[in-house]
Amino acid sequence: MRILLALIFVLSSAHLMAQPHRNSAARWDQIYLSSDAKVPVNPSTLVLETTANLKTGVALDVGMGNGRNAIYLARKGWKVTGVDISPAAVKQAHQEASKLKVELDARAGDIDHMDLGRDRYDLILCMYIHMVPVKNARRLMESLKPGGLLIVEGHHADVQALGLRPVSGGPPGYMTNQLIRSFEKLRILRYEDRTMQAEWSNGPEGKAPIVRLVARKE
Repeated sequence: MRILLALIFVLSSAHLMAQPHRNSAARWDQIYLSSDAKVPVNPSTLVLETTANLKTGVALDVGMGNGRNAIYLARKGWKVTGVDISPAAVKQAHQEASKLKVELDARAGDIDHMDLGRDRYDLILCMYIHMVPVKNARRLMESLKPGGLLIVEGHHADVQALGLRPVSGGPPGYMTNQLIRSFEKLRILRYEDRTMQAEWSNGPEGKAPIVRLVARKE
């Protein structure tokens, strides 16, 4: 009887732990499948600027969405793995990569529970996936090769003060200097915390408080 109760408890706990993932995946599926959603389709300006003169290598795009950045890198010769919690977004990325005849390893999954390895990537992107890079900072840094770059962009927490809807679940964005503290073991090459054109959920006149980080593993 005790064994049965214990098994029921374990299964119930696992079910409860899986619920946030399922809910988040379903919510993002709805966004990517909606014809009314203003989903970015062009590569990020920060990614374009930062990678323009980089030697190609192995890249990881965390929260790749429809693959706008991952496919851009793949077309430039990068070997890219893209991960997103939304199966609908991953399907769109696969379709676009196939149409453009580029190789892309696109996977549906939760980065929190994936093996990121060590010294595996020359480049990691974390675009508008608030708190995911903060929660996984140690693992992301370990997975970068020496000399590898990390690129992060997202809303500042002040987005809430403007009455804007946050892009991802949880806190509405990064606190001031939170990314610098989270990735202090890397060499910070670029850090911006200012109101500018946002790629997701723009505020008045198309602008919102945005945080950007580019850092290198020494």
